[in-house]
Amino acid sequence: MRYHNWKTICVGRYLVDVPTNVQLNYVYSINSGDTKLEKVPGTVEDAKRMANDKVRELQSTPHKLKGTSYIKSIPLANNGILVQGWSLKSSLLASNIFLYIPITTRGNPFVYTYTVEILSDDERTDLPKLIAFAASFQPLEEGVIPKGEGLCLDDVILVDLPESFSEFVSVYWKDPFAKGLQLAFRTMMVSNERPWLSEEPGKEDKECRGLEGSERCDRLRLGKRPVGPIQGEELCIAGHTYDGRYRTYSFEWNNPGVPNSKTSQNLTATLFYTGVPLRYPEAPTPFFTDAEALADWDRFVNSIRIRPVEKGEGHE
Repeated sequence: MRYHNWKTICVGRYLVDVPTNVQLNYVYSINSGDTKLEKVPGTVEDAKRMANDKVRELQSTPHKLKGTSYIKSIPLANNGILVQGWSLKSSLLASNIFLYIPITTRGNPFVYTYTVEILSDDERTDLPKLIAFAASFQPLEEGVIPKGEGLCLDDVILVDLPESFSEFVSVYWKDPFAKGLQLAFRTMMVSNERPWLSEEPGKEDKECRGLEGSERCDRLRLGKRPVGPIQGEELCIAGHTYDGRYRTYSFEWNNPGVPNSKTSQNLTATLFYTGVPLRYPEAPTPFFTDAEALADWDRFVNSIRIRPVEKGEGHE
């Protein structure tokens, strides 16, 4: 195996083990649609400054019916701030909501910002949901797996999210000592039924084409791969670099999930290795055999599990 030291992290509503010596990168989306959730270093005062800057921007933007595009600001729990402004300069049909949520987690201060457009007809129901969303941010402690209900992002857990909010959380890492190698785990809510890997037409050929340099790939595995109570399927293929010296790999494990379920989400784990890059011909290969690549893959996939909480249904 390439990796011998692993640690457990919380991703969305699940747990997974990752190597200790890699830099983790998170991608997430809450409430889907045209929304934007980002994190920047900053304190409570920085959150106030960012909100005030947005207010001034909206106040200086003319609106044909209301004079300016600024509507209002609302102080929120945990020193957060909500700013509302009209979406279009000549319409009252919709407005933009800007959230500024300061939080100190793992000893570091951050400001999470969230932007979403709401229809004026839906404001009476959507605005309270967004205020509840802003109040849901709670810090995560380093090395501590949270026990209560909630959705883990990178440095925070969102507790008591509105039921109607959809969820997408992904973590990936690239090994600095193995160019071209990337592993990832993704969990997301889906709105309709999705196929199993074995039901996707042309899936194997598509993955093979993604391994540059490989005109033909070898199937290492294809079939059912349950992980504890979670049903799954995996597809593992291997190709070769252009010069034929090294193996390339595309591994995927997946559970399609149950539509609109927070506790039986669509899950995907991947390992992708493009081979030693031509521009770095002396770079070491991370795996010298298929067995070594599969050993790290098995260690990774076998660690996927549901984070235990007091309430919630089991995974399908």
